[in-house]
Amino acid sequence: KTFSNLDRKSLLKCRLVCKFLRSAVDGSTVAQYAIELAVAGMEDCARSQLATPSKLAPLKERNAYCDELKWGATRDLSLPRGDIIWELCGVFAQSGLPGATLRLHRFSSQYYNIQASSWRIPLIRNTRDFAMDLAQDLLVLVEKPILIPAHNNTKSHIQVRIHLRSVSTGYVHPHVIDKIQIIYHDLGLQCTSTDLSIQISGDFIGILFVSQENKLKNTPELAIWNWKLGILILTRSSHDISTFAFLTSHLLLIGAVMNKDEVAEPRIFVLDISKPSTFKATLTADFVCVLGFPSFDLVVSPVAMLIRSDPSPEWKPNPEACVPFSMAHGQRLVLITTLVEERKKKFSYDLFAPANILISYVMALPPQTSRRIINWDTWGLTGTCFLKSPPHSHVWTGYVFRSKFVSLLTSPKATGGSTCSGFG
Repeated sequence: KTFSNLDRKSLLKCRLVCKFLRSAVDGSTVAQYAIELAVAGMEDCARSQLATPSKLAPLKERNAYCDELKWGATRDLSLPRGDIIWELCGVFAQSGLPGATLRLHRFSSQYYNIQASSWRIPLIRNTRDFAMDLAQDLLVLVEKPILIPAHNNTKSHIQVRIHLRSVSTGYVHPHVIDKIQIIYHDLGLQCTSTDLSIQISGDFIGILFVSQENKLKNTPELAIWNWKLGILILTRSSHDISTFAFLTSHLLLIGAVMNKDEVAEPRIFVLDISKPSTFKATLTADFVCVLGFPSFDLVVSPVAMLIRSDPSPEWKPNPEACVPFSMAHGQRLVLITTLVEERKKKFSYDLFAPANILISYVMALPPQTSRRIINWDTWGLTGTCFLKSPPHSHVWTGYVFRSKFVSLLTSPKATGGSTCSGFG
């Protein structure tokens, strides 16, 4: 019982006191389970009915496979011919385009006590893209934007429709209020061909709309909704917006490449989404602060950014799953990739920053702070890692989960492989 009240550092210190305590810690399943959880960045799930020894063995095996990047099991899936849309998020979901059915496959896991299953749910005919949050059983379906003709005193405009469904049933999500079954949103774009980036965090969904045509006339637009209430809480429109991610339950990161005095500068804008506003504003109209980046050589020109951090800040396992352990909160890695161009060649740089470092600088600001600029020398020199990206596929650049990052290498001198990095 005493060991169950100690954290990993205290347990490891106990091992150094004397041979007796070392033997006691090494022989205690409770102590070993706590240590294995901490090393792997995991936490115990109280809802699980399994005893500690039954959790410790699969946890050790899982950690060993992860450290060596080995698969515990594999499963091959056939994909339909032609263009498809797909998502990997606890389950693998796929659909051919245009397609009317979404096929979902849940993979089995001996570590999380999950059984394999497959099912299908109907899709909206003109589905452009989708995203899932299994912890909330949420499926977000986004239709292809359409042109709404002029009528009476209303000008013609582009409109997008967003459907909020249950992953397990395909029906309207039960947490959506009765009168909001579809979210309608009018875009400032002048064409219907768009690329989408969808993210879910707790009660919020965010979608970045980027036109595929005439990008000088069509400004990228980011919109954030409270999906349970169907309320639009933030809209930002700017040619500089490249990417976005949720930092906390109320803070949003927006990556932008700003052109100042004909010099491109990557920046991270931090916005407060706890104060809803339906007013469509520019990126620089209102923000909490800006996190600056290190300066590049004059011959290096930043052209785009990508922020990756998964899962969302408010993520937690679905309580119905009763998994024995899951990823611990507070150990999130934010990966910010900057695509640059130098002498007509394109490559990228990766900035690895623990989320708690970004949060600490923002939360240290006085209340009601607005438009504060925090230079790189202030926030970026300690606790972060800024590296030139290794050679990798331009289709799949890497994957971030909690504090780990995996990248598929495609070095000309190698036959292919992957690398895993941990940041704790």
